[in-house]
Amino acid sequence: MKAKCLLGILLPFTGMCALSSCHKVHEASHRENGWYHVLPGQADSLSQEPIVTVKDFVALRLDTDYFGKHVITGQISKHKLNRWADETEKAIGKQIAFLFHDSVVTNPQVNVRIESGAFQISSRFGEDKLPAIYEALKQEKIDSIEALFKGWDRDSAFIRLEQRQKDSLRMNMDYWEAKAWVDLFTAPDEHYWYSIQDSAEYKRLEKALQEELARSGVSSNASDYMKSEAYRAYKSYVCGHPEYMNLMFQGFLFKDIKGLHGFLVDDIIRTKYPSAPSLRSYVDETGNADDEAFAAYEWQKKIWALMNRDKGKSNMH
Repeated sequence: MKAKCLLGILLPFTGMCALSSCHKVHEASHRENGWYHVLPGQADSLSQEPIVTVKDFVALRLDTDYFGKHVITGQISKHKLNRWADETEKAIGKQIAFLFHDSVVTNPQVNVRIESGAFQISSRFGEDKLPAIYEALKQEKIDSIEALFKGWDRDSAFIRLEQRQKDSLRMNMDYWEAKAWVDLFTAPDEHYWYSIQDSAEYKRLEKALQEELARSGVSSNASDYMKSEAYRAYKSYVCGHPEYMNLMFQGFLFKDIKGLHGFLVDDIIRTKYPSAPSLRSYVDETGNADDEAFAAYEWQKKIWALMNRDKGKSNMH
């Protein structure tokens, strides 16, 4: 199948030759297979941290371009789309490189912010090595899923599929969604099961707080907002009905947790659970929306563990 890439992929990228396709990264600087920023003028010309790695790929295909040459096309997981878009925006007018076994395979120049998550790996090797690279990347993705589940398919209909079907399913599975499922079943204490029958009062209090925070001419200091009647009523209700913290995690306060909202969430949670870690300490060091969401999820698991601990104590009485 010919790669349909002129609009979606070739325009965002322009082929470059500043790095040799055979460029070998310094042996002391081993990196995972994936996409990296190119840092010109440095002894080690690639960033230490990857933009994305193979486990962030949702699908890979070996195609041919309009010139009949092999290309590997793929898509970034929806859980890493913001990172890919942000990092490609930083690289506009510069190069990024795809690294495979510490060798640069391709190093295109980025022309636009790439929000679609699409990418293409081409090569200028004299010998066409992309089919072999594709097979290795496909196996790496399969292995990453297999390592998560550690035999997860043995007690399911999955085992009855042909090997080709199994590999296809593993390769197209979203690593981060699979990891969330594993977390759910291997650490149940870090996931809070709840059923809220009536959320009318909670929604009324949340709406009042949202309107209070949206008022103009009010101090932006969190301590000032904490004195307001709307905030005190909302905080009192949530602390008195901990299961509603899960609605707070889904509500407007979690849409801007690096700023004022993060202070308010920390205040509410730590009033109920003094030993709880700070949400802001988890997210303040993140650089994009994807990493922030992952950090917030890791924090939520700590809070769910505290909620489950208290629920267990209540059930004992």
